[in-house]
Amino acid sequence: MHMAGNGGDTRRLIQRLVKAGIPLDQNISAAMRSVDIGGFTDYALDPFWHDRPLMFLETARGGVKTISAPHMIATMLHHLELSPGQEVLILGAKGGYIAALVAHIVGPEGGVVIVDPSREVVDHVRNRLTTVSQTHTVRVRKMRQLTHCPPQLPEPLDRVLVTGSIPELPNWLESRMVDGGFAVAPIGGRFSQHLMKRERTGDDWLDTNLGGVLFGPVDIADTEPEPLSAKSLAELLQEGAALGEEIGLLDDEILNRLRTLSSALENLPEDIEPLPESPHFEDEPPWALDSDFSIDEEHPVVDLLQSEMDWLGDIWPLLITLVDIRLMQPGHPDKTEEEGASGGFGRHGDLVP
Repeated sequence: MHMAGNGGDTRRLIQRLVKAGIPLDQNISAAMRSVDIGGFTDYALDPFWHDRPLMFLETARGGVKTISAPHMIATMLHHLELSPGQEVLILGAKGGYIAALVAHIVGPEGGVVIVDPSREVVDHVRNRLTTVSQTHTVRVRKMRQLTHCPPQLPEPLDRVLVTGSIPELPNWLESRMVDGGFAVAPIGGRFSQHLMKRERTGDDWLDTNLGGVLFGPVDIADTEPEPLSAKSLAELLQEGAALGEEIGLLDDEILNRLRTLSSALENLPEDIEPLPESPHFEDEPPWALDSDFSIDEEHPVVDLLQSEMDWLGDIWPLLITLVDIRLMQPGHPDKTEEEGASGGFGRHGDLVP
């Protein structure tokens, strides 16, 4: 594996991560020093050195994929408990950078398979991996969709890393896990997940919650902007209610109202048109509603929201705070020692805001 072209930046980043309490053993730090992050993207590397996600691909329709922030990469690799000779599957390519790190750790006697549903992402990764030596142990497979098993997977698998949000591990993946093997995956909804370690013990599974995170979807097509719809609003309300209940910020009456409103949105006709474009949405997220929210046209979603604004308007800013992206950056060079140490694991934003 060739030496990173930004060795000084990498060393300083690793020092900041260690100082902030991010788990970084010798194998992971050696891999980060050896693999050149610049080989996996044509975008400026400043976000990476500031412990932020780094874009590696943008589609013509506005879809975006990133390489995770360094602190999250180190955290995921730490929880994978990698060692030489293991067979590792990575669901969601992340530009190929994480796979190159894993290949460095498992060595030539191990193997790494990347699977991703996007042809653009697969082509990008294959092209980038050809420029990095000693990655003959990394294979790339395009999958048709997340619920269908990709072709020619190794079996059994020792470790699985999922790098995008999924509601649950696919059955085809679980069935290939060796006894004692495990997956690390951000499992949950669109607006929040928990990083879960799922370990196979015979016919049973042992789940360990590693903390709250926020990842984008596995498929780049799912990151493409779409009109605000009844379904997306219902999902936002569900996620906000779940998070508000989890940390005790919302009382039972508000939780019940949110769930009732979410159900009402879900029960609107499936063929209902997305919300019409409005100047209200020009300079802020489409869900940045307030008590003055209005659209001239009649629309069932607007009517439903406005009928609930007497209570919804008061808690809307709190809901947005709960589901908004709050990037943890313990490895940022401007972090003080106290801020870095107190940052903890926290919620990880895996999309460019």
